[in-house]
Amino acid sequence: MFSDKKLGLRQCDAARVVRVARWRMFKDQLPFSYAPMDWALGKDWNPDELGNDQLGDCGPAAAVNWLNFMADACGFEKRFTKDDALDLYRRLGYDGTPATDNGVVLLDMLREWYLNGVGGVKLDGFFAVGWMAEEHLSTAVSLCGPLIVGATLTISCQSTDTWTDEQGLDTREWGGHAFVYHAHSPGLGTSKTWGTAVYQTAGFRGKRWNECYLPICRALLPPTGLDFDRLISLAEQF
Repeated sequence: MFSDKKLGLRQCDAARVVRVARWRMFKDQLPFSYAPMDWALGKDWNPDELGNDQLGDCGPAAAVNWLNFMADACGFEKRFTKDDALDLYRRLGYDGTPATDNGVVLLDMLREWYLNGVGGVKLDGFFAVGWMAEEHLSTAVSLCGPLIVGATLTISCQSTDTWTDEQGLDTREWGGHAFVYHAHSPGLGTSKTWGTAVYQTAGFRGKRWNECYLPICRALLPPTGLDFDRLISLAEQF
C-alpha cells in the first residue's frame, strides 16, 4: 500500500522540543473537550500527494494539508497546492536534486512558516501538544484545529492504512514521517498523508509519535469562539 512512498522527516532535537510552549500548560485557560472531531467531515477530499510520493517533503505536505483543512473550516477562498509545498521545501534546503532531497526538521519547518509563510499565510504561533493525555489531545483537535505530527514509522505501516499497537510494536523501523492529524475520538484518530486517510490507535501514538504541534494562525481561525489572541500571546516560537 505505502511501500513505494517517500518519507522525509529528520530527527528532532529533544532539547529544542521541550522549549516549545506546551499546550497542556494552558488547561486552565480552556474548557476540556472530549467531543470527537473530524476537520475533514463534510468536505471534499483532495487526494493530491503534494509531491510526497516522489520527494521527502512530508513536512511541507503536512503544512499544506493543514492550511487547506483550515481554509475549508473558515471559508478562506485560497487553496494551497503542491507548488506551495515545494516552495517551502526549497526554502529548507531542497534545490531540485536528489542530493538535497533529505527531508526536514519539523521545528525548522514551523519556524520558516512562522517567519515567511506558506502560500502567503504566516503562522502566528504554535504549541507542543502532549499526545498521550486524552484531555489535551482531544481539546486541541476539537476546539482549535488539526495537528502536525512527527513519527517513526515501522515496516508494517507500509501494508495497511490502520496503524495499531501491532504496527507500533514492530521493531523493524522504516523511518521518520510527518503528517497532519485531523480527526480524533477516544478509540481512533485519523491523519492525512500521501493524499490518503490513515487511522491510528492510542497504542500506536504512544509507541511511535515523537512530536506533535498545534499551529495557530489568525488568517485561518476556526469558528469556535475561543480567544485565539490570548492563545497566540502564550505561544513561543523556536
